[in-house]
Amino acid sequence: MDSILFSAGTQRHVASQDWHSEIIKGDYRAVIFDCDGTLVDSGEAHFQSLRTALRAQGHDLDRDWYDQRTGLDRHSTLSALGAENSEPLDIALATQQSIDVFINAAATVSPIAETGRLVRTLAGAYPMAVGTNAETEVATASLQAVKLLNYFTTIVSISDGLPAKPAPDIFAHATKVLGFTAAKTVVFEDSKEGVSAAIAAGSDVIQITKS
Repeated sequence: MDSILFSAGTQRHVASQDWHSEIIKGDYRAVIFDCDGTLVDSGEAHFQSLRTALRAQGHDLDRDWYDQRTGLDRHSTLSALGAENSEPLDIALATQQSIDVFINAAATVSPIAETGRLVRTLAGAYPMAVGTNAETEVATASLQAVKLLNYFTTIVSISDGLPAKPAPDIFAHATKVLGFTAAKTVVFEDSKEGVSAAIAAGSDVIQITKS
């Protein structure tokens, strides 16, 4: 798996087999992982949960449209769709229904092997958190499904009343919970919104780019 390390205004490619050594070389003391697209492959489950909720109100969800916005939180995605449609959309209702559908289908998500392996390697040596644009109950269901939940000190999410990425607040709060400075905390992400959020929070970030 390929990735890009963003550090001190520089970028360089890093292979997944070198992630652990990069953490050691960088003298990082804590690690934050995004959830969707980083720890779990959940794209189809999210798409289907949103589509089901939208169809209940007489709307539909185009896959290409959705794929261009996968870094957004659920509410922002539904708000963007509502703004483009002439028919009314109850965003709050669609949000809750899509959460319920996702949780019921959480067993369909699959682990991302490379990051899962890294989490298990780091366990006990580094405090770790999840920082996600998903709701806490959604991230919890996903992490339980892939047997990673117990490795993390905390899950920081939009459910904590924090603005979604690309705002830095989720990562800034997770860093505070872990107890180290942002400079000593490295973030693993896949989305451009997440990378921007991590950099704005003052952390180095490894962006997963492809398998």
